[in-house]
Amino acid sequence: MTVLSFIILLLIGMSAGLAAGFLGIGGGAVLTPLCLLVYPSLGIPEDIMMKVIFGTNMFLVMIFSASAVAMHHGNNKIHWKTVAWMVPLAVIGSFLGAWAAAQMDSSLLKKSFAVLLLVSSLLIVVRGSTKPTGSRSGAIALLPMKLLPLLGFATGFAGSFLGIGGGVVMIPSLILLFSVPVDRVAATSSSIIIFIGVVGMASYIYHGWNLYDLPGWSTGFVWWAAAIPLALGGIPMARVGAWLNAHTHDKMLQRIFGFVLLIIAVKMLFF
Repeated sequence: MTVLSFIILLLIGMSAGLAAGFLGIGGGAVLTPLCLLVYPSLGIPEDIMMKVIFGTNMFLVMIFSASAVAMHHGNNKIHWKTVAWMVPLAVIGSFLGAWAAAQMDSSLLKKSFAVLLLVSSLLIVVRGSTKPTGSRSGAIALLPMKLLPLLGFATGFAGSFLGIGGGVVMIPSLILLFSVPVDRVAATSSSIIIFIGVVGMASYIYHGWNLYDLPGWSTGFVWWAAAIPLALGGIPMARVGAWLNAHTHDKMLQRIFGFVLLIIAVKMLFF
């Protein structure tokens, strides 16, 4: 890997880490489209590229989220009851999602990711910020809290299947369906994504263990040569993002992020 490639991956990691901390999405929604632009130049075969990206993402969303949670916990922003309701089935969904991804064609995985990104970006743009200025703490939930485990399963499956951590599914659902206080949504999502990332990473390692066409410095579908610079860039920025989440009242930041995701999704689907 050249110095230029290392720097590019470092910058990608910084962007993903910032998104992970600020929005509670784990960072996979940023990592995947950007890594799709870079990995071909690093010699990754096209037929396994998506699985390598997703497997590596599972490691990254785990550590980005853990870095953000350390800051969120200090700010008392984590809704632990929601975490407890969602984590058990999120772990099961994460394991099954990685298994399903290992069986599928990479082009179908790419389209599935783009569709999910398209829907989530529209919800983020319409909903606006997860900050107290847009608080829905007094709103009536559309679904009862006892259905949170099902959201945990769906989030875990989608997050591992598409290598995104699941925040782009969880954030709109917690806000729009369960009316979780919006100033706690990002912190709560990050806490759950840690567990999804651990199980998803282990599953991608297992399902890629005996393959011979993987790049060097890989453990299954987790490619450490890319994971290290991405992590070095993303870990400190995840804490910066968590700090911004606790201090900003500007809805425009999240809407800009939603529009960026929308553009990326359209590009992946149609171009």
